[in-house]
Amino acid sequence: MAERIPSAGEATAAVAPDTPSKPTVAVAIPAFNEGEGIAEFVAEIDQALAPHAEQLWLIVVDDASTDDTSAVLSELAPKLHGSLEVITSPTNCGHGPSLVQAYRRALALDPSFVLQVDGDGQFHGSDLRRVLVLLIDEAHAVSGVRRFRQDPWFRMIMTGLVRRYVAWGFHIHARDPNCPLRGYKAALLGDLLELLPDDCLIPNLYLTILAARRGEALLEVDVSHRVRRGASAVGTSWSRGISPVPWRLLKFSAQALRESLSFRSRLPGLLDDVRSPGQGPRVAVRR
Repeated sequence: MAERIPSAGEATAAVAPDTPSKPTVAVAIPAFNEGEGIAEFVAEIDQALAPHAEQLWLIVVDDASTDDTSAVLSELAPKLHGSLEVITSPTNCGHGPSLVQAYRRALALDPSFVLQVDGDGQFHGSDLRRVLVLLIDEAHAVSGVRRFRQDPWFRMIMTGLVRRYVAWGFHIHARDPNCPLRGYKAALLGDLLELLPDDCLIPNLYLTILAARRGEALLEVDVSHRVRRGASAVGTSWSRGISPVPWRLLKFSAQALRESLSFRSRLPGLLDDVRSPGQGPRVAVRR
C-alpha cells in the first residue's frame, strides 16, 4: 500500500506577536549567485517571521558565488530584526551540500524550529510564516507544494518524474517531495539529518522519505510560487546555452538518481523502526 501525504488547506491559526511562549526559529538558506534578489528576499523573510519568534536566525550558506551575494547580505544585516549569519564556502560544493551545511548550522543554534528556503527568492515570506504557524499548531514536519509553478518547462517535468519515482520506489505519495520550502521541529530534523552524509545531492527529498517512513506527522501545504528574483529566470546554475535542456541539469539528474538508488538500498538499515505500509505515517490535516 502506498502512503499518502494529504494536502493542507488554508491555515487560519495565527500567532499573536505578544504571545509569551514564542518559539526560537532558524532559517536555512543555501545560495549561489543571488546578489540581484537575495537582499529583498531575506528582508521579506525577516519581516514575516520576526514578530512571531523570540529569536530569529537567518543562516545563508553562500556556495562560492562569483557575484556580490555576500557583499549585499553584509550591507543588509544591520537593517534586520533577526540575526543574519553568512557562511561563505571556499569552493563551489553544489546545492545539496550547501543545504546540509545550512541545516547543521541552524540546528547548532538550538532553535525550536528550523525552516528552509532557497535563496533564489521564488517564494513569499508570508508562506514561511504559514509553515511556522502549522509547526506551532500541530505538525512535526511541513512541506510546501508549489502551485502555479513559475519555472521553465523542463524543471516542471523533472518535478513530475521525481513525484512518480518517490511513489514507485519508496511507496510515498507526496505532491512535491523535493520542494525547497519546508519546516521541521528541530529535534526531528536533527534525528533525520544524522542519517544523511554531508555531500548528498538531494537532502530534502531524503528528508521527506525518512520522515514519512518513520511515521511522523507530515503536512503538505499549498504555497505560492513566483519567478526567480533577479534578471534571469533560471539563474546561473541551470543556464541552457543553445540546448533546450541544460546539460548540467541532465548530468546532475543522472548522479542524483544513482545516489537515490543507493539510498533506497540502505533505507532499511538507516531506520530500524520503519513502519509497515499498512500503518502509514501519522498525518495532520488542516482545513
